[in-house]
Amino acid sequence: MSISFLLTLLVSGALLWVLLRLARAGSPWRPSRPDSRAPDHAIRPDAGGTGRSGPELTSRRLRLAMALLFLLFLAAFGFHFYWALLAAGPLRVEGQFAGLKNREDQRLRRRIESQLRGWVYDRSHDPRRALARYRYRQGRFLRDYPLGAATAHLVGYGSLVRGESALEKVVLPRPDALAPLPWWARWLATVRESPLPPVGRDLVTTVDFDLQRETYQQLQGREGAVVILDPTNGAILSLASSPGFELDDIEVDARWARLRSDQRRNPLLNRALHEYYLPGSTFKVLTAAAAIEAGLSRQRFLCKSDGWLAPGAGRPIRDDRGDAHGEIDLAAAFPVSCNQYFAQLGVALGRQRMGTIAERTGLRLFSTPAASLRAGWAQDLWNTDEPMLASVLAPRQSTFVDGRGLSPYDLGLESIGQGYLQVTALQMALLAAAIAHPEGQMMRPTLEVGRPAVPFQYAVESATAQRLRELMREVVTRGTARRAFADGAGGSLPAAGKTGTAQRLVNQLDASGRPILQRDAQGRDRLRKTLRQDAWFIGFTPIDSPRLAIAVVLEGGGYGGEVAAPIAAALFRKAASLGLTRP
Repeated sequence: MSISFLLTLLVSGALLWVLLRLARAGSPWRPSRPDSRAPDHAIRPDAGGTGRSGPELTSRRLRLAMALLFLLFLAAFGFHFYWALLAAGPLRVEGQFAGLKNREDQRLRRRIESQLRGWVYDRSHDPRRALARYRYRQGRFLRDYPLGAATAHLVGYGSLVRGESALEKVVLPRPDALAPLPWWARWLATVRESPLPPVGRDLVTTVDFDLQRETYQQLQGREGAVVILDPTNGAILSLASSPGFELDDIEVDARWARLRSDQRRNPLLNRALHEYYLPGSTFKVLTAAAAIEAGLSRQRFLCKSDGWLAPGAGRPIRDDRGDAHGEIDLAAAFPVSCNQYFAQLGVALGRQRMGTIAERTGLRLFSTPAASLRAGWAQDLWNTDEPMLASVLAPRQSTFVDGRGLSPYDLGLESIGQGYLQVTALQMALLAAAIAHPEGQMMRPTLEVGRPAVPFQYAVESATAQRLRELMREVVTRGTARRAFADGAGGSLPAAGKTGTAQRLVNQLDASGRPILQRDAQGRDRLRKTLRQDAWFIGFTPIDSPRLAIAVVLEGGGYGGEVAAPIAAALFRKAASLGLTRP
C-alpha cells in the first residue's frame, strides 16, 4: 500500500471524525440545558425581558459557531475527497486530471520510463517502415525514429527529462489502461500499486511512410506545413511541419535550449495544427459556395484598376498588381482569383450567409475579433476512441467573425480570406476534402487504421460541391495554378485546386529572433511590423473520383501559384506513383 494512499486515508478519516463530532455536538435535537444543581439566583432573565437565560443564549451561539465549523470542515472534506480520490485518484483513473497526474507525477514518470513504449507504424504495419520503434545496440534498447525530423511534430518525442509530446504520449504504458475495470477493481489496483504494463500499446497510423518523407523534403528550407488526407474517410496520409528538429537534440541540454529559444524559426511549433494563418484567396471557395447556394453565382460586378470602395470605407479593396478584370461573373472571376469581385460578392451575400457557410465547414463564429482570439482548441475533431490522441493532436479552433458590428469593408476582406479570419492548415485541408467528397460531406480526420468513416458535419450541398470542383479544375487548367500542374506535354495533372496569397502584418525580428521596437510620434515604444506574404494551395486529385485532398501553406513564400501549387503538384505525382490515387 502506497504512503500517499495511507496519508489520504488518514486525512480523510480525521476530517470525517471532526465532522461527526461537530454534527453530534451541534445537533438541535440535543439542546443544552441549564445545570439543575445551580442555585436559583444563577439563572437570570436576559436584559431584553424575553425570559431566555444566559446559558441558553450561550448554548445557541455555540451551536451557531459549531454549524459554521461543520460547513467549513464539510467543504474541506469534500475538496480533499474529490481531488485525492475522484479527480485523479483510484476511484477515477481516466479523465483530464488523471492524465495530468500521470504525466506530471515524477515518481510515476520514472516508472513509465522504465517500461517500453509501443511502436508507431505507418499504414502498411511493416516494422521496416515504422515511424517510431526500438533497436537493440550494445545491450540497450534505444528509441529510433527512422524519418527523423520529418515526423518530429507528428510522432513527437519521449524523454524522462523533457516529457512526451504528440503520439509518443499515446503509446506510453499508462495506468489508465485500468479504466475499463469497475471502480472497486481500479481502487484495489491503485492501493496495491499494480505494475504498469511492460510495453505500451502499438499504434498503426494511416500515414504513408514514403509520402511523409517526400512531404517534408518538399518543405526543406521553408517555414510552413502540408496536410494530405483521403476525402472519403478522413484518413491522414501525411502531416508535416517545417522547420522540424532532430529527436536526438531533445536529450542534449544545449541543443534543447537552442530549440526553445529560436523565436525566428520556432522549430518546436507544429504549424499544421497549432499555428493560425490568414487563408487568402483559398477562402474564396467558401464565398463561391455561399453564392451558389444563394442563387447569386451569375451576379456580375465591375472590377476596376483603382479597386472597389466598400460603403463607408476610406480605402478601396484592390487586386494584386493593379489588375482590372472589367465586369465579370463567378465563372470568370474564380480562375483569375479577382479580389474585387469576391469582396463585392461577400458583401452582397451578407454576414449571416457568409457566417452560415463558414460554420458548416468547421469554423466557429464570433461576434468580435477579440472573442475569436480566445477560441481555444478543437478537442472533439478527431475520429478516435482514444482521449489522449484527441487531446495531443487537437488543432486550434478556426474562426470567422460575423458580428453585427462588422462593417462592409471588413466583410469584404473576410470574403477574400483577409481581415479577422483565423484558420489552420488542417482546417483548410478538411475544406478541400469536403468539396472533393461527392456529397459535399466533411469527414472527421483519423490517424488510426481500420477506423470506420465518421461524418463531421454537412458542409455544402452535393450540387454545390460538383460546381466547385468544376471551378477549381479551371484554376489548374487555365488559371493561377496552370504552370505548376502542366506536365510539359501540353496537358496537366488530373487535379483541381485554388491558390492563395495572404498578406499579414507580423513582428519584425532582429538577428537573435527578438522583436524590434520603434518609438512612435508620442514617444512610446511599439513593435515594428513588416508585411509577410503567405503562399497557399488547397486541392484534390483525381478529378472524377478524388482520393487525395491537400493544403499547403508557406510563411513568407510569396504567391501561391508560384510556390505552394508546385509543391502540391509534386506531392500528387509522388502519391500517384505510390498507388494512393487509385480507388
